[in-house]
Formats: sequence, C-alpha cells, structure tokens
Amino acid sequence: MRLTLENKSKQEIFVALFQLLKNWSSYINMHFEKERLYIQSMDKSHICLADIEIKSKWFSEYTCDLNNKIAVDSTHFAILMNYALKHDIIEFKFEDDNDVDKFYINFLNGKEKKGAFNHFFELPLVDVDDENLGIPSVDYDVDFTIDTKKFVEVLSELNTFGQDLNIICNENIIELNSSGENTKLKVNIPIDDLNEFAIAEGDELNVSFSLNHLCKMCASVKLGATVDVSLSSEYPMSLKYNLGDDSIVAFYIAPKVVND
Repeated sequence: MRLTLENKSKQEIFVALFQLLKNWSSYINMHFEKERLYIQSMDKSHICLADIEIKSKWFSEYTCDLNNKIAVDSTHFAILMNYALKHDIIEFKFEDDNDVDKFYINFLNGKEKKGAFNHFFELPLVDVDDENLGIPSVDYDVDFTIDTKKFVEVLSELNTFGQDLNIICNENIIELNSSGENTKLKVNIPIDDLNEFAIAEGDELNVSFSLNHLCKMCASVKLGATVDVSLSSEYPMSLKYNLGDDSIVAFYIAPKVVND
C-alpha cells in the first residue's frame, strides 16, 4: 500500500484532520481499501463519532492492492504529522509481506528544493479489535450550511460562558444559547446569513449539546470553507465537511438529555 499527497491545501486539511483525531481516542484505526481511505473513531466518552471517507482520487497517488486495517497511536501520529507541512510530499507506506508491524510515514521534498532534508518515520502498529458502527441514512428536522469560520467563532464565544449549547430553530432564525453562573449569552443567526437552510413549515426545534465536546472535537476552520449542519430531536447532530472528489468528513454528536 502506498499513497502520496502533494497538493498543499489538501495537505493542510489532511494534517488538521489527524490533529483533531488525537482528541478522540488513544489510537486511530485506518482502513486502506482499493478505492478509499476510511476512518471511524468514537471518543472515549462515547458522545462523538467521526466518520471519514477519502476517495483514492483525492490523493496524488493511491495504490492499494489489498484491504489493510491499520491502527496507530493517535498522539504519536499527530506529533509526526507536525513535520508534514514543511515538505512537498506526504507519503504513507505499508508493506503487505514484510514488517507488517510497522507503518511508514515519509515527508519528502522535490529535487529543486535545495537544503531541505527528507524525513522517514516508522511507527509501530497498535493491536485493536474495533468493529465499525453502521450509520443509517435519516431525515433530519433542520439542515443548514454555514461559513465554517463564523460558526467556529460563535461556538468559541458561547463556550466562554457555559458548558452546554442550546439550539432553537424555526423558519425565521437560529438561536444559540449558553449559560454560566452569572452570565448568559444568546446569539441569533438570521436565516439570510446562511448558505442554505431547510425546516418544515411551522416547525420549531429545541435541542442541547455539550459545547466542550463540540469545540474540542468537531469545530475546525481548516477542513472546509463551509460546514453542513443537521439537527433532530431524535438523532445526533451531524456536521459534514465536503473535501471534494466525493470525500467527506462527518462528525456526529449525541444530544444532551434534558431532565424535566
């Protein structure tokens, strides 16, 4: 198995993704299949789920003759990825026949880049036995697309004043609320400020989520210019980033249970 990534903007997305995943679990389980790289990760609290599909055409080169399931230490892997953006090429290699207990991560430079040193890392594999969760296709009550930077900024502001995010949606507005001991913050997002918005006529949705988990695990300005948000009273919140080339990064966050 071998893949390379030379496009700088895609490299930045790739590195940002693994920097996020180190917050989820102590390991990253990667499925290298013939047509895609697939990653699914549940956080330790079982509140958040990451479901990532990156198609082979998204990479500069992608060769995978056999399906390989590889798990690595998430913290060590994120440390190695810190070096990636200093180089021209990110390369992943796994030998099917030899050294099956090692994963090779190489950061390479073009011949014209004088004075730059190539880096070659070997990372031991982690023995895990996780089963992937099936994610059903469901109809959400509310769907909207919002500028990622604005969304992250608002979540960060709300997180300053409280641990929980309460979202109220109707046909006219999206209201975000958080409360602390002495302060409450309410942010109104006009529908006209959204890229897209869909809700059934006359409906209103009132749901709550952990702001700490949302900000720590799912809010990144580097995965895409916009994020698709889907909400329901019955299902986890869905946040999806379209990476292009039919590749998707999706995060799911279970709602807070509100006791009457």
